[in-house]
Amino acid sequence: NNFDSTPEENLEVMTEELQRVKSGSITYAVRDTQLNGKKIEIGDYMVKLIVCDIDNTLVPKHKKPSERTLKCIHEFEKRGIMFGLASGRSTDMLRDLANAWGIHCDILIGNNGGEFQDEITGEHDIMPKIKKEHLKEIFDIMAPFKDKVNTSMHVNGEHICRRLDEQTMRSFQYHNNGKLPRVVEDESEFYKEDAYKVGFRTPVDVMPEVEKRVAQFPSKYFKGFKTEFTMFEFAPVAADKGKLLVRFANNHNIPIEDVMGIGDMTNDVSLI
Repeated sequence: NNFDSTPEENLEVMTEELQRVKSGSITYAVRDTQLNGKKIEIGDYMVKLIVCDIDNTLVPKHKKPSERTLKCIHEFEKRGIMFGLASGRSTDMLRDLANAWGIHCDILIGNNGGEFQDEITGEHDIMPKIKKEHLKEIFDIMAPFKDKVNTSMHVNGEHICRRLDEQTMRSFQYHNNGKLPRVVEDESEFYKEDAYKVGFRTPVDVMPEVEKRVAQFPSKYFKGFKTEFTMFEFAPVAADKGKLLVRFANNHNIPIEDVMGIGDMTNDVSLI
C-alpha cells in the first residue's frame, strides 16, 4: 500500500502483484503481549474470521478451488477460525458451491452485499430489490454503450440476457448448472419487474468510459461498480459487503481488528 497513491492506483498495483503470490499464512503470537489494550497470549491467532470473495480471489474465474486452497480452509476450521464467502451470487448459490467444494462456512454474503446469511444462527436478511422505474434509469445511463455491452439479469426465477455470447454461456454454465439464459430483444423486458441487480458484460477498453459516465449520475436508489475486469453491475444503494461483515462480527463478539476481508474489485473495497 502506497500512501502517496490513490485507492484506485493501489488496487491496480495490488491486483497485478496478486498474480505472483504463491502462498500465504495466518499470523499467530510468538509471545505474550498487549495490543490496543487487548491481551494476547503466545499461540493465539491474530485472525478470528476470514471472509473471501470468490472469482479471481479464492478461485480462478469459473474454476474450482485448488487442493492447497481447500486444505487451507479446512485448517481454519480446525484452528477455530471462522470462514465465509462473499459474492454477487445469492446465498443459496453460495451454499451450493460450499457444499460442492466440501467446505464449512459460518457466514455467506450474497448479491454484492445485498443478502446476509448467518450459518450459525440461521439468521437471513435480504435487501429490497431495485424498483423497475430505477432500473429504467440505469438503462438510460448505460444507453451510450448499448451496442458494446451485454446485459444479464435474474428476474422472477429466470435468467435473461441480450446476447448469448461465449462469455455469457461460460458464466451461466458455471453458475446455473448448465442452464442457459433466455435471450431477449426488447430492452423493456429488463425493467418490467423489480430486480436485485443487473449486470453489463463490458469490454476491457470500454470499462473506463462506463465507470466515468456512471459516476456522473449518483443515485439514492442504486449504485454501480466493477465486479470483474469485464463486468459492471448495479445493486441497491444499501448493498455493502463490509457492513454485513461487521454485522456478523458484532453478533458473535468478534473484534473488527480480528477480521480479515479478501477481495479483488471495487465492490470488495468495503469488505477489505
